[in-house]
Amino acid sequence: MRLKAYAWVRQTLCLLLVFCFSSGLVWAQVNGQGGSDVSSSAGGLGAGIGGGTNQAGAVPGGAAMADFDTLMNLIQQTIDPDSWLAAGGTSSILPYPSGVYVDPAGHLQRVRETDELRLELANPFSVTSHPWRQSSGLRVVSLRRLDAALLQASRVGLRPNSELLKLAGLSRIEYVKIDAANEDVLLAGPAGDRAYGYELQDLAVVAALIRAETTPMGCSIEPSDAGILAAQQMLQSSGAIKRLASNPRMVVEQMQEKIGPHNVRVFGMSPNTGTAVALVDADEHMKKVGFGTVTTRQRVNSYFDHLDQQDQVPTQSLIRWWFAYGDQPVKVSQTGDMFQLPKQCVAVLSEQQWISQQGRAPTGGQDQAADAFAQGITKHLPQLRRTHPSYARLCAVFEIGLSLQLAVETTGQPSLQAWFPNLCALGGQTPAENPRPQTVSGLTTWHKLKSGTIVAVVSGGVKIDAASLASRSQWQESKFLARSMVPDPQAIQSSAHGRWWWDQP
Repeated sequence: MRLKAYAWVRQTLCLLLVFCFSSGLVWAQVNGQGGSDVSSSAGGLGAGIGGGTNQAGAVPGGAAMADFDTLMNLIQQTIDPDSWLAAGGTSSILPYPSGVYVDPAGHLQRVRETDELRLELANPFSVTSHPWRQSSGLRVVSLRRLDAALLQASRVGLRPNSELLKLAGLSRIEYVKIDAANEDVLLAGPAGDRAYGYELQDLAVVAALIRAETTPMGCSIEPSDAGILAAQQMLQSSGAIKRLASNPRMVVEQMQEKIGPHNVRVFGMSPNTGTAVALVDADEHMKKVGFGTVTTRQRVNSYFDHLDQQDQVPTQSLIRWWFAYGDQPVKVSQTGDMFQLPKQCVAVLSEQQWISQQGRAPTGGQDQAADAFAQGITKHLPQLRRTHPSYARLCAVFEIGLSLQLAVETTGQPSLQAWFPNLCALGGQTPAENPRPQTVSGLTTWHKLKSGTIVAVVSGGVKIDAASLASRSQWQESKFLARSMVPDPQAIQSSAHGRWWWDQP
């Protein structure tokens, strides 16, 4: 029922729901005529920061107020009224990214999407009339000024509009400039890409967690030990290999039932946050790409595509793939307060690659097909980032983590709480009633090879270990990197963006 309700809401009303920051509040971006920014009129942080009031008395910053509570009530009264939480049922309207949601039991599921809806999800901001939606070769976001804008909003009972929620349309963090004298961190990079990826919530969540020695954060998706053992015993039973050869689909379905849903573990951050769900979403999607059960706009060879090219393959395989930081160094200026991030911070690592980076023991022998898929999807990540919101947001979180860790490493601050108290406070607000991802459907499949049938089970996850990459020992000094590459605030700025971001003149 819940799946049906979500599909109806999205397909009929074309709503792109994004995460709420406080209990009881729902955010929405309505992609209808005019492309207005919409937020609920009830309390909290909200629309219109720094824009002034227009002549019609509308909310500043190009935003218009909407009674979203009435819309929610209408949906709950129209679609199976007895199934909603308010009526004693189990269904609820809870916003999650990229067409996924977590049911009351903690199982992450995907909304059925039409081609039209998928296009809307990939291009959530089609109107370019507001200044922050315009393209820019270099846009600068001041975290100190953004923190002040959040404080100003809370004092007058407003909530962030889309401009704040999307961090002024920042598309990638290329430079990080530390202004210790003014207790500020400037994030700079290109802006205006359709797949922005950057979310205020992710920035706030990560800012609240960054420390001098930040604990790695991320997630893992793993089959249970009992499930793997049960599946192995099944394959080792008399006649199992023959049945696998003659009817692989039936055998794999039986194996999947033995293994059951894969367990989700979130570490280093609250599992109730939208940031955690976004990481799980991207990780699960990547593994489906690896098994060829979903397609991407850019052709990415699956694990089985690579396996078909090998002479010798195992009869069964447990594969591990992880999102992690790549091995490219961070460049630093000679003054030590200006950084250039790697052009691509994120990589997908296979079991063997993970071992070399983390020093972990392998679960089996080297799997060349798994290595090849990891290398292939890493190569395609820049394109996937532009066309798939899941990867755009994942890459953004990695860049945010590295940028903020560099700020702590440079200044010697124990955390960012003193510099950005309002941003960090926002990141610490985690409604306990938000469902947390606990399981996903089992990632197990089969493939018919010339030499026989292989059954594969995949695990792994996301590990954002910003402290290791931001360590001074990983910096690479560059004499070509200068503070002047990121412009200081301009003397004359448009009031539309509340003075917390600006473009290179």
